[in-house]
Amino acid sequence: MPPRSCRVIAALDLDGDAKRGAALLGGWNGRADVDSAEAAYFAVFWRSLLGDMFGELPEATRPQGGDRWFNVVGTLLAEPESMWWANDDAGVTGRDAMIAHALGAAWEESEQRMGSNPDSWRWGRLHTLTLTNQSFGESGIAPIEWLFNRGPYELGGGSSIVNAIGWDASIGYGVDWVPSMRMVVDLGDRDASRWINLTGASGHAFHPHYADQASLWQRGELRDWAFTAEAIEASAHDTLRLRPAGAD
Repeated sequence: MPPRSCRVIAALDLDGDAKRGAALLGGWNGRADVDSAEAAYFAVFWRSLLGDMFGELPEATRPQGGDRWFNVVGTLLAEPESMWWANDDAGVTGRDAMIAHALGAAWEESEQRMGSNPDSWRWGRLHTLTLTNQSFGESGIAPIEWLFNRGPYELGGGSSIVNAIGWDASIGYGVDWVPSMRMVVDLGDRDASRWINLTGASGHAFHPHYADQASLWQRGELRDWAFTAEAIEASAHDTLRLRPAGAD
C-alpha cells in the first residue's frame, strides 16, 4: 500500500466497518502473502475505491489496478478537493469521505466473500488460478474441462510487485497473468542452477508429469536443473533412444 495512503487512512476519524478496516490495515506488513487477511482486505478496498472514483470512465479505460493507478491515486491524495473524489450514486464528496466509504464497503464485501471473522480471511481465497487447457479447457463440457484443467490454486502476489501474479481490478480478484517459469542460474556452477515450470513436462492429461510442478510453483519452490551432460545422465530416471527404422 502506498505510504501516503497509509498516513491518510491513519489520520481519518472513522467509525463502524471503516474503522475496523483501517485498524486491520494498520497492522499490515505490506506483503501480499497467500494467507494474509490484510492483503485480501486491501485488494477489496483498492477495487472499491477505484470503482467509486473512476467507475464512470468508458469501459475500456477503467482502472485495472497496478502501478499506473497507484501513481494516479497517490497524486490525488495530495488534492483532497479534486473532482475525482466524488461519487453521486454513493452521495460521497471529498477525499476523506471517499476513502471512508471505500473502507466500509470493502469490509462488508470481505465479510460476504470470506465470512464475518477477519482472522479467517486469506488473499488466496480471492486470488486463484485455474490452469486452463488451450484446446479443451473451455469446451463447455464439464467432464472434459475437469479432465484437462487443473486448479483452482490459491496464490499470493499481485500486480506491479516483486511477486508478480496479476489481477484486474476492473473485473475481479482472480489471477489473469503469471510468470510461466521461474529460474535462478548459477553462472559459476551451471549444475547448481534451479528452475520451475508452471505445469509440467507432458501435454498428456493422464501422464504423471502433466501438472506435477504446479503445486511447487504455487509455493514458490524450485527444482534442481541439471545442465551438463554428466549431471543429466546422473539424474536421469528414463532414457529415450531414437533408432532409424530397420535398425537392430
